[in-house]
Amino acid sequence: MELDVLPIPLTWVLLAVLPVLFYLYAVRPMQALKKLGVSGPTPLPLIGNLHQIMKTGIYNMEAQVDAIATYGNVYGVFNGRVPILTISDPEMMREIFVKQFHKFTNRAPEGMALDVKPQARMLTQLVDEDWKNVRSTITPAFSGGKLKQMTEAMNSCADLLVGNIGKFGEKGESFDTKELTGAFTTDVIARTAFGLDVDSQRNPQDPFVVYSKKAFNFNFLNPLIWLFFLFPSIMKPILEKLNYNFVAKDVTDFFYNILEQIMGMRKNEQNHGRVDFMQLMMDAHRDGEADDDDSQETKVQGTKKPLTKDDIVANSFLFFLAGYETTATAMAFTLYNLALHQDAQDKAREEINQVMDNRELVDYEAVHNMPYLDMCINENLRMYSPAASNARVTGEEVKLKWLTIPKNTLVTIPILGIHHDPKRWPEPSKFIPERFTKEEREKRDPFDWQPFGAGPRNCIGMRLALMELKVGLAKVLMKYRIVTGPDTDIPLKIMKYKQFPTPENGIRLRAELLHPGSD
Repeated sequence: MELDVLPIPLTWVLLAVLPVLFYLYAVRPMQALKKLGVSGPTPLPLIGNLHQIMKTGIYNMEAQVDAIATYGNVYGVFNGRVPILTISDPEMMREIFVKQFHKFTNRAPEGMALDVKPQARMLTQLVDEDWKNVRSTITPAFSGGKLKQMTEAMNSCADLLVGNIGKFGEKGESFDTKELTGAFTTDVIARTAFGLDVDSQRNPQDPFVVYSKKAFNFNFLNPLIWLFFLFPSIMKPILEKLNYNFVAKDVTDFFYNILEQIMGMRKNEQNHGRVDFMQLMMDAHRDGEADDDDSQETKVQGTKKPLTKDDIVANSFLFFLAGYETTATAMAFTLYNLALHQDAQDKAREEINQVMDNRELVDYEAVHNMPYLDMCINENLRMYSPAASNARVTGEEVKLKWLTIPKNTLVTIPILGIHHDPKRWPEPSKFIPERFTKEEREKRDPFDWQPFGAGPRNCIGMRLALMELKVGLAKVLMKYRIVTGPDTDIPLKIMKYKQFPTPENGIRLRAELLHPGSD
């Protein structure tokens, strides 16, 4: 008799408790932004605004501009149950990136970053003192002195790029611009960062090119990503146990093997005299004789922990992939804009020819005497920023003007929305290099242009990327006029589910030899 009646009260208890649990887990968190006085699109229980994010994608200029116009310079969305503040107010950005940077040092909230190889030891994911240590060790690799020593290698790779473009020019055929610029940046990074003679420009099927491309085949619709967003406390330990990092295993295996081979070959070298990125990190590792145990307390240069082997491999992997994709994309889009605007191309070429008169190499000094080319690159980076947004997380409660942000809150900066905001940039869809004259820059808030981020945690490879861009573009423009063809998309159709600006049909351009009959 007791067994017969037992399920009845238990059922009623469950029916009463489940709605309460659902409310506490799936509904109440959606009040967080409203309590802060922040508006935004209406979230749904549990999934927040994920359904809208799936619709708009990642790289979507119009969506970011519309959101700023609709909700203002401060608004919020929910990535599952996680609230995200989106801020484009210049004064607040100055506080985030510079004045109160010590409260915004890190990039991801606690519990939302996977502790898996290789990404856990990448500079982009490291936190607090750990980040400062690795950043300060790597920074000297991008000094002016180091860049000067990379000049010859960059020029050699740029000459191959010019030769490849010339093969298409001789036949009057169009070429996939990103394919050629990607091979160029692959060769430059391989030589200047790791001392490898990778000739991917002559061999498009070089493993470095193949695996670099594959690394960016990120599936935004991967159900594991959405499960992680919805149930981070459950999915995080599962994914970490499986060492699942959203990058194809064969890609990480390839780069790990290559980088470990380089380290092995250099380990016993005497008087190596190398000054590249890899050697700088290996020296920091060797000086402390650190192993892969993060508890190692041996100090380097008096105050810093030595880099572990995982630090070296992870950040070499990061540097190669980030440098390959962003610089190749920026160069391809710059050539596209110059092909559409022949007056700007002629002006840039005239400046380049003047600077290069009686010079053989496009060296460190030369690229710093090409202000108009610099303006063209900067305007292109405004139109097609390498990243759609930037992120920081509060290390403690922070007061920004009228807004009080709780600890461990994710804050994003909508770079595309800022770069295409008509209030900041009149006629934002137009390519106007003159926006970056000295006079125009002085009129404008510096936080209105953010392709490399800002403050102490900006893009560490910015100077190298800009030099690489200028050397490659200068070499090409000195010999060829870049023009559009019948298969050039005008305007370009950008794929919204990609992490970086990616045209649906590529960037097809043609090259015309400036001085027919010359060698």
